Amino acid sequence: MKSFHDIIEMHMLLSHNWHTGDKIMNRLAIIAPDEELALLCKEVVKQMNCKAEISIRVGATNQGVALARIEKEKGAEVIISRGGTAMMIRDEIPELPVIEIKVTAYDLIYSLNSARNLGHNVVVVGFENVIESIKGIDRVLQDMSRINIITCKVKTEEEIAEVVKSVAGSLGTEDLVFIGGNLVAEKAREIGCPSIVLQSAAESIVQAINEAMLLARSIYSEKRRTNEFKTILDHISDGVLAVNSKGEVTVYNNAAEKIMGRPKDEVLHFSVQDVIQNTRMHDVLESGNEEMGVLQEINNTTIVTNRIPILVDGKTVGAVATFQDVTMLQQLEQQVRRKLSRRGLVAKWTFADIIGTGPAMTRTIKRALKYAEVDNTILLLAETGSGKEMFAQSIHQKSRRKNGPFVAINCAALPETLLEAELFGYVEGAFTGAVKGGKAGLFEQAHGGTIFLDEIGEISKQMQTLFLRVLQEKEVRRLGDDKFIPIDVRVIAASNQNLGRLVQEGHFRSDLYYRINVLNLEIPPLRERKEDIPLLAANILKRYNRSSSQHLAFTTEALELLQLYDWPGNVRQLENVLERLIVIAEDNVITGANVEAALAGELQVDEIDYRQMTVTSSINGSDTTNRHATFNDKQLEEISPQKNQYDEGLLSKIEKETIIKVLEQVNGRRQEAARILGISSTTLWRRLKKLGID
Repeated sequence: MKSFHDIIEMHMLLSHNWHTGDKIMNRLAIIAPDEELALLCKEVVKQMNCKAEISIRVGATNQGVALARIEKEKGAEVIISRGGTAMMIRDEIPELPVIEIKVTAYDLIYSLNSARNLGHNVVVVGFENVIESIKGIDRVLQDMSRINIITCKVKTEEEIAEVVKSVAGSLGTEDLVFIGGNLVAEKAREIGCPSIVLQSAAESIVQAINEAMLLARSIYSEKRRTNEFKTILDHISDGVLAVNSKGEVTVYNNAAEKIMGRPKDEVLHFSVQDVIQNTRMHDVLESGNEEMGVLQEINNTTIVTNRIPILVDGKTVGAVATFQDVTMLQQLEQQVRRKLSRRGLVAKWTFADIIGTGPAMTRTIKRALKYAEVDNTILLLAETGSGKEMFAQSIHQKSRRKNGPFVAINCAALPETLLEAELFGYVEGAFTGAVKGGKAGLFEQAHGGTIFLDEIGEISKQMQTLFLRVLQEKEVRRLGDDKFIPIDVRVIAASNQNLGRLVQEGHFRSDLYYRINVLNLEIPPLRERKEDIPLLAANILKRYNRSSSQHLAFTTEALELLQLYDWPGNVRQLENVLERLIVIAEDNVITGANVEAALAGELQVDEIDYRQMTVTSSINGSDTTNRHATFNDKQLEEISPQKNQYDEGLLSKIEKETIIKVLEQVNGRRQEAARILGISSTTLWRRLKKLGID
């Protein structure tokens, strides 16, 4: 048999790792049924030098239960007791963990060794846990010791006296010995029979304390995990609701309480169908299928809900739902967009901002909408001022990347060395003046979104090579670094040049051209969609009227003049001219005279190039040769100091006859006549007005 100190030393070895570095002080309580066990427990605890706080109280059965309640109030996490007292504490206080000091074969052997000298018939009386612990070993010990061992199981203290009297009545008190607790010994003495109090060995106490400490630690860990889980649930913005297999609500956090408008005590442990309107949790339990991103109406509030079944071994044992108020989601999205906006990484235009109802623009918008649905690279082809970036932003806003950043850069606006650093970033010390800590490039900042590369035809061959690698490998390397950073970016490139011709001339890499020209979109210039000019003008005027106390309007003549002009600078030029018109307009009306004044100095205005005016032979009735008449506007108006009325009238007559013949040839189509005459539509309109031609 092991000595007391051997047992304690074994405990220290087994529990060393448990105590090392452990700052948690667990609280245990030992409820000993008798003084003798309490003294032994004190000695064991002293020798073990436990890191837990252990109180030792003496009290059997009902008194022991009362003491256990007191210890629980003081913070005891686990109770240690023995026999009937342990069993009663477990029954009366089920929420309080109880570790039993078990009666072992060793304990029975010690008691039998003493009892054999007192009588041949040995009766062991105890509660179920005591009798069950020695079941089987009593037969072996009986054969070895040649004594008669009788076990008697009791359920209450009151039964002990009855059992003792009954056994004595049937066997007689002579040669009869009882083994049990203090109450058994007391009742045996009352009928004149010797008795032995069943004692626990130190080893059993050590084992019980070890188990109690492990259980206390486990309880603490479980409490910590539960509190962590509860804290997380109660402080996240998503509402969380879970149900068990019966559809009863088991989890309902603070956010759910706020969104649903019902307190926890009206929801927890109730059937979800009875407490949550429009719920589908019971459907998820039945089908075992998840439902993601479903809109649901709760208390006149729209929420977006995810419902997911909880599966164990392929069987649905519950379900959990997470949900958010759509209004809150919109507010969060606005906050994110404001932050991105401050960094200039957000798109502000959508297809609704693109003005144009003519066939050319309608076809372009329709194609752009289709391109927005896929994730391929796009090449925008358009003249300067046609709205390339507006289309790029609109495509981004309609794509799956709409919540990601939108990064735009004009490749022609930066020197090549600076462009490389801006696009790809750099590490600290990469070059003189590099920001401490380095800087992420625009490709990195566009991760998860779209990058718009305007005027891509202006970059050098070296930059073209770097671009090609990014598009092929989907990764970038900062200047001065040897690591590659993976990126997920959609590229929209744009150019006002003919990239195909640049490829043929050797100025643009063909492999890069084919890489960016997966999808292409040609944006029509303003001169090819003049029917949209009144809409564009009205939209710009509306913005001005909204921000000003003035309320301007166009005359019909003014709009006609605007439509006659070819607008080489496209929409950007139109906006500039309209801003000029807003300033010079009088009496809140923009007139034709205002338009003429605003267009003064613009390309094709006051530069009526009669030197390029071509009149075909058919105008003069000749089919054999082409005759060219070239006029200079200043020569027409300022012939010479010696010019006379006859000369001026002759020139005007020639000009008038020429214009009339051209108009007759083209059936009055002014744009076609202007093309034949080699002048702009606006110039033709001005000449017609001056010459009095209707």
